[in-house]
Amino acid sequence: MAGALSKTEVTRVVTLRTLLSAAGVESSGLHSHHDAVQHADRYNRILEKLQAETAKTSAGVLITVQDRDASLLQSRIAEGGDAGSPLQAGGLEAQFGDGVTGGDVWGWIRSMFDHIDQTQWHPIVRPPDNNIGTLADTGRVAVLGDWGTNLYGAPVSAASIKRTGGYELLLHLGDIYYSGTKTEAQQRFLEAWPTSAGKVSRALNGNHEMYSGGFAYFEDILPKFKQQSSYFALQNKHWLLVGLDTAHTDHALDHQQVAWVKSVVQKGGPRKVILFSHHQPFSRLDKQGPELQAALADLFQKKVITAWYWGHEHDCIIYDKHPRFGLLGRCIGHGGIPAPRKTGVLDAAADRRLNGVAWKRLSASADAPSSLALDGPNPLVKGEEEKFGPHGYLTLDFDGPNLIERVHLPDGTEVFKGPL
Repeated sequence: MAGALSKTEVTRVVTLRTLLSAAGVESSGLHSHHDAVQHADRYNRILEKLQAETAKTSAGVLITVQDRDASLLQSRIAEGGDAGSPLQAGGLEAQFGDGVTGGDVWGWIRSMFDHIDQTQWHPIVRPPDNNIGTLADTGRVAVLGDWGTNLYGAPVSAASIKRTGGYELLLHLGDIYYSGTKTEAQQRFLEAWPTSAGKVSRALNGNHEMYSGGFAYFEDILPKFKQQSSYFALQNKHWLLVGLDTAHTDHALDHQQVAWVKSVVQKGGPRKVILFSHHQPFSRLDKQGPELQAALADLFQKKVITAWYWGHEHDCIIYDKHPRFGLLGRCIGHGGIPAPRKTGVLDAAADRRLNGVAWKRLSASADAPSSLALDGPNPLVKGEEEKFGPHGYLTLDFDGPNLIERVHLPDGTEVFKGPL
């Protein structure tokens, strides 16, 4: 029982109430009026972003935004703040206290802002060559995206994957919340990851890992997984799987990685190519990935990519074949972050309903093909079930030249199955 309590204690949720509790505190640690104004403005900008996100979700649920300042601040409070009352939806509400502030909220916030310097990020760790690892011709792969919360759907999915066991590969598509610090990487990811269920584990880099400079990702996660680099390739007789690092250069690939990708694709010969990344190459509900498309334009034009799986967007979307690129896109970013149900999905016609969820048919846009989007309540976000979409994960069953993809709810229930 004591061990279980310890697990709960480390899962602190930084709510809007947490941050508002700092309002009005004396800024005695600031060196000048200019410092006070500058850091107060920066703090207020964070509050505005989180207020906007909270308005779409709930004050008692883990929220995060694609913002480095906000994510770092949330990480620091979650790790050093006081543990408050349990939240109905899960976790303990973090509070400002002596452990965080040392009696000086603004001095502490200033020190956090001052140490942020992207030029000091951990350098990318590259493959030493274009050698390709091996994957069994027959076997199952589990794919989870935006899973690093250790709350809501994440631990339930981990338990389901452990029960099944026997996976050839367990793959995380990136994002450990709030900013991928060493404490978060250990407590919200590595300790919860279902390592024993797979022969090999691999983790892709995400933008939240890089908000803290990527040090935990490169120095802790990669060694733990015996993963040589942040981008890699595995192959069997019929398939080539390529994992990309789209976060070190945000939502893009640098020239050296592009050259490596083209090299391993050429080396893979006639094998069908599947790409995995954190960021999306295109999207029906979010921003496009024009830099990714430009970087891999040759591969797109030659239509050598069979499928591309990504996270980042906290949705599950199964795209029809892209009319120009000929590939099948899959967003699998619904692993652990509570994502508010989008109006465009809620209002769409149901293509099918099963097991308490629905696949909604979305028409094509100028940027993305038509698709199916997973919709329905999330019973794991207690007290706010109807506001948030389902969590879950994907499995890929390889059988020689054949490949079956399945989407599962966190308890393992299959809600989608089809040949790739």
